[in-house]
Amino acid sequence: MHAIDKADVLHRLLSRRQSGFNVDDRLIKEIQEPGDLFLITLNTQKEFLNLVWQSISATRPLTPIGSPRTLADCACRLKKFNWSFSELQRKGYSWFGKCVSLDAPFDFAKFDWIALVPMDEHERRENPLGNYYIFDGVHKTIVLAKKLLRREIEYKPLECLLLTPRRK
Repeated sequence: MHAIDKADVLHRLLSRRQSGFNVDDRLIKEIQEPGDLFLITLNTQKEFLNLVWQSISATRPLTPIGSPRTLADCACRLKKFNWSFSELQRKGYSWFGKCVSLDAPFDFAKFDWIALVPMDEHERRENPLGNYYIFDGVHKTIVLAKKLLRREIEYKPLECLLLTPRRK
């Protein structure tokens, strides 16, 4: 883990945006807030799959209330019920539409950073195997988790942006 300057982070994110990649305005805003930024590398598939995913109504089939929601847990639910992202979308979970568009043409070279924050107390209790909460990158991380668990792709170390203290 090593510290990175806010200006460097903003430059990289805005360059990605100019190249046509999606960069969330919420992330740009939070980068500019008080706090520290670090680059960390998730060297193993296990480290990646222990990231904690969001819990929102739009993703409820993969994130039942009160159940662990590491990427491993969520992707295992996909596998267990033999769901595809397009099937979830057809069932009324339109949030997964972006996953459909990321899944087929998936390219590690275009993956770029995942923005992470420390877990809060509730997340630690609910996800004892979790390591960080995914602040930005939830669509691409569930797509990659699915591909890894279904052995459609091999894991490669990922560089992540860690925002401390915890952002909203």
